[in-house]
Amino acid sequence: MFDAVGKSFAQLGDPKLRWVILKSLGIAILFYIALWFATWFLVAAIPTVDISWLGATGNRWLNELLHFLAGLAAFVLPLFLFPACFGVIVSLFLEEVADAVEARHYPFLGKAPGVPVWIGIWSGVKFFLLLVGINLVLLPIYLILLFFPIASVALFCVVNGYLCSVEYFELVSLRRQPMGEVSALRRAYRSKVWFAGILIAAAGIVPFLNLLAPILGTALMVHVRQALTPVPPTARWVRPTR
Repeated sequence: MFDAVGKSFAQLGDPKLRWVILKSLGIAILFYIALWFATWFLVAAIPTVDISWLGATGNRWLNELLHFLAGLAAFVLPLFLFPACFGVIVSLFLEEVADAVEARHYPFLGKAPGVPVWIGIWSGVKFFLLLVGINLVLLPIYLILLFFPIASVALFCVVNGYLCSVEYFELVSLRRQPMGEVSALRRAYRSKVWFAGILIAAAGIVPFLNLLAPILGTALMVHVRQALTPVPPTARWVRPTR
């Protein structure tokens, strides 16, 4: 697994991936800006609460508390929802990243049949909505666990790691296998694939590294899938391209 991680990082300098990285950076920055504006707009739109029996002092404290919690949510929400755009980004650039990784490390595979663009985009949108929905449901727990940061990060990585493992593995594998075979392979090696997903989710919350997480995640899953797929004996002697 860690060899696969090393290979993924080592290929970031590949010219084929540089353009993908630039496009991903642009999308990620736009996503951050839009989400920050949206959350702070919602915070500013919170009405003032006036409960008569609380009195002036009680109402002031209550409104200060509500705005503090809303501001905290506005800070936490973009951070924890950032991985939700992974699927959308990967759906746009999956073929380019996966093709580049396979061309360098597994040239004996040949050109993948690929996944139709509309299937990739729809899969990415479904992943985005699912990840947003689950993280919104878990947001109260995340806020409570802010007092226990290690537990909060662990919960986030485990939950989102599973979702990332399913999405990335299926998107990479469906380029060469039908869904039935892909699902069977993932179930057979569930723990390994899940661990790879946890690494992707963890990368998604590290500043600056999270901008590269979609590319690294796709490259990592190509290596993981290939490690779990039998290789014909004659193909093992093919020298990777540089």
